[in-house]
Amino acid sequence: MSIAESLEIENIIKDWKQIKETQPRLRMREIASQLKTSEGGLLAASEISKAEGFPQVSSLQTNWGELFAKFGELGHVMVLTRNEACVHERKGIFEKVSSGPGHILVVGADIDLRLFPGIWKFGFAVEEPKQDSTQRSFQFFNENGEAMFKLFLTDKSNVSAWEKLRSEFKNGSPDFSPLFSSENKKGTAVAEKKEISSEIKEEFLSDWGKLEDTHEFFSLLKKHGVSRIQSMEIADGKFTKTVEPKAVLRMLEMASLDRSPIMVFVGNPGSIQIHTGEVTNIKVLESWWNVLDPEFNLHLRSDLISKVYIVDKPSKDGVIHSMEVYDADGELIVQFFGKRKPGQPERTDWVGLLDKVSEPV
Repeated sequence: MSIAESLEIENIIKDWKQIKETQPRLRMREIASQLKTSEGGLLAASEISKAEGFPQVSSLQTNWGELFAKFGELGHVMVLTRNEACVHERKGIFEKVSSGPGHILVVGADIDLRLFPGIWKFGFAVEEPKQDSTQRSFQFFNENGEAMFKLFLTDKSNVSAWEKLRSEFKNGSPDFSPLFSSENKKGTAVAEKKEISSEIKEEFLSDWGKLEDTHEFFSLLKKHGVSRIQSMEIADGKFTKTVEPKAVLRMLEMASLDRSPIMVFVGNPGSIQIHTGEVTNIKVLESWWNVLDPEFNLHLRSDLISKVYIVDKPSKDGVIHSMEVYDADGELIVQFFGKRKPGQPERTDWVGLLDKVSEPV
């Protein structure tokens, strides 16, 4: 590590200490934003400095698949995936875990994940004092120190199993230099929106109408060189319908009242996390629309919602309807479906719910 990087770490710890003293309730993401660094950078600085009163951090080896295969030993945990506008928190137990080049798949009644560790760069085991308790977690970041996925222990978790995994997968010689590189100060650029010819639009819509499985949609976008938000715009009036942002809140409230089970997908480039089941406790807190249930929490920033679409996708099981929510940059924030499994037709209560929220208020 260079002298400049060492000085930067010293400054991070000094400024972080001041924030802890003046704003003790700030979350790690908010602290990183104030210090103009990343969450991953904060944890790396804490591990290197070993400063008293800061999180105890141990860098992890990058054999992620082997680590995740043992997460069932932890018992009841909470997993968290977020993007800029939405946080998805789900509690439960790891069940079936499989992995291969560039992916980890976790399938269970509680924990349901599609992970893409090919873009992960850093993993940490973190112990952080929280008032009269200690919060233990495993956290994973890309090369810019942006959080891709986090796992937190609950009061039902097996702490000794967490300690064993921390020791077993400890990385004795991590290279943190990318986290303190000047390249990581630039932020993420928004992709340019390229023009789509009328011929490509026509072919794209024709192929959309021939879909037999909703999972084929990504391949459809790739085949025609169409971004997801462009696909919504191209298909508007045929396979998609624009609705007002408030329709998202109305859908959650109606699903709660009707006890209609839904599926909630939230993702970022390194993780997609899914909740399947009912949502019951819907709360609005300023700009945040929240689901605050015992095993599932969703926090959606309504002020960052730009476009909402009702989407129809043909399949062998009939038309599958979803609600897709986008920000001003055209990035997907969250998707909602009715609860279903492959091979099953869509629930009629879900279709009826979407019809209701599509109506003008």
